Amino acid sequence: MGQLPDLQEARRRLGLALDALCHDRWVLGYLRGGSLQPIAASEITPRLLQGRPLAPLSRRALYEKRPVVVNSVIENPNPSNGYDWELDWPAVLYAPVGEIGQRPIGLLTVGCRRDHWYTDADVHYAGSLGITLAPMVAALRRPLGRLNETEHEVAQLLSYGLSEPEIARAMKVSERRARVLADEVTRKLRIVSIEVGLAFPELPVRGRELRL
Repeated sequence: MGQLPDLQEARRRLGLALDALCHDRWVLGYLRGGSLQPIAASEITPRLLQGRPLAPLSRRALYEKRPVVVNSVIENPNPSNGYDWELDWPAVLYAPVGEIGQRPIGLLTVGCRRDHWYTDADVHYAGSLGITLAPMVAALRRPLGRLNETEHEVAQLLSYGLSEPEIARAMKVSERRARVLADEVTRKLRIVSIEVGLAFPELPVRGRELRL
């Protein structure tokens, strides 16, 4: 089975960078046809592995090309059906991914399920991450865009370092099917290894963020 070591390393480094922000969940994705296609997330769950329409505030962040934060002072008395974290959690931060002054190509979403207040420093740091992540997302979105929905899910599972049996269990398919899917995804993404390695720069350190 092929591996996607650079995707694993990118996810690991982003997770470390996000330790500077209070959060219970994060998702990094690229934009495709008015929806957000995930590249990496803080956890392995079906709803985070699948593309989803952009939320209103995420659209605002992309349109204004700047981070947008939601800080709730009271708990939502009418949580959405299915507990949609972007609507129900008290603190959510959206950071566009893209070069300064350019149209965003992706989005980083960070949220807290408990009471929290994102400060201006948090927003600035998230914005710096969005700029730094732009080369990586640019390198990934074209090859990832060639994958169908099932292959896209396999690519993310591979980025978590899952084995063929683990992928089979996660997707509820046979190990043979998981092996075929993993090999096909690796074949389609084989050129990404070099591109991502070259395009993924050092992430900002809290206190040394990029100037927006």
